[in-house]
Amino acid sequence: MKNNLSNSIVFATICCSLLTISCSKEAPEGDKTVTQTTVDQANPKNESSGIITPEDQLISFSAKHYQKNDSQNSKYGCPAHKNFVYTCAKKLGIIESRAIIMRNAAEMPDTYQSGLDNAYNQQWSHAYIVTSLFGSMQWLWGDADDDFYDNLNGDGGELESPEGYNGMYAGYYYAIGNRDLGDWYVGYACHYITDVSFVLHTSFPGAYMALHHFDYEAWIDSNWTAGHNFSQVVNNVASSSFYTITDAKAGIRSAVRASNYTFSTNPKLAWDNYVSSGFPTGAGTGNSNCVYYTKKMIEEATKWTGGAIKYALNKYNKW
Repeated sequence: MKNNLSNSIVFATICCSLLTISCSKEAPEGDKTVTQTTVDQANPKNESSGIITPEDQLISFSAKHYQKNDSQNSKYGCPAHKNFVYTCAKKLGIIESRAIIMRNAAEMPDTYQSGLDNAYNQQWSHAYIVTSLFGSMQWLWGDADDDFYDNLNGDGGELESPEGYNGMYAGYYYAIGNRDLGDWYVGYACHYITDVSFVLHTSFPGAYMALHHFDYEAWIDSNWTAGHNFSQVVNNVASSSFYTITDAKAGIRSAVRASNYTFSTNPKLAWDNYVSSGFPTGAGTGNSNCVYYTKKMIEEATKWTGGAIKYALNKYNKW
């Protein structure tokens, strides 16, 4: 477990309802034997109605989930995660069929997640909140590093591990020759490093950040392909600039430092200018500095997401 866990529980009690994640914020709980009927009925809004999808259905279920969300205006259909992972995979030369599997898995942690995290809430899994202690980065709350590591490599040694979806991980499937499911877990794991590349997932939430977390994400969503066209930022990042990760948890911490309000200029200015813009949510809104520094965060998220794919495929020699 992280240091100062007791302090983190206090922090969680205060903030867990305010620190929400990406496009959907709730998760299912409990391992259940499912049929196709229960898969169709799984409701990400209700933690108690969640499911664990069997491994032989993961890829088809994710494809169905992707198609459903891509065809409707749904808060569970945020384009960012799938765009980051798919674009990075293609830039790395991954063939279309593999990139699609990774893409479809990338948004799944927002609506379907297994593990001990669901004993209290999903927010813990998608955050890595830090503060400054005598100038050093001090962990406060969240375990995105564990979820990232465990979905790629298995048990990371924490009390709550293993936290890979359904207790499994990319390395296991690659080792037994199931490249498709290995790729699925890579896409799933990438979700966590993308999340912690954004200021909302790494910074202690003041009143504005707590109250307007959803608004900022809605603004990014509204401007993903319209307005400021943030998706083009992802497209413009060269694969040669993707970060090199040699240790999964250290990679998360580096991404966190780069996106934290206290430790880095770009996320601080992105958020401060979002506040001064009046918390906009629509396409084409927000002042020029808000747009500029948000694009800088998106660039960083792209580099870390691409780095995560490189890390996994290098580690398991599955290019």
